[in-house]
Amino acid sequence: MLFHFGFEITEAEDGKKAINHFLDGNEYDLVLMDKDMPKMNGVEATRTLRSMGIPVKIIAITGDENSRGAFLDAGADEFLLKPLNFPALTDILKAFNFVN
Repeated sequence: MLFHFGFEITEAEDGKKAINHFLDGNEYDLVLMDKDMPKMNGVEATRTLRSMGIPVKIIAITGDENSRGAFLDAGADEFLLKPLNFPALTDILKAFNFVN
């Protein structure tokens, strides 16, 4: 779906690798952050990105409704439940002015 809107995609298998992409000097407009990842979970990775002063938009995507507060407290901009609802994601992308 993101390819449809012209996004270039970079994947990270775990939270530490996601952080390392930024430490390596890469810049991104958007992060789709899963909660359950090895080495560093999504909440920790979100908190780390925010503590580094990274201004990227972060959308938390997980099947665990109970993690909404933890993600938002860590600095996520939005929260979506799995299975991913593409109209809801599109609405968020529009609100962030990434798509028309």
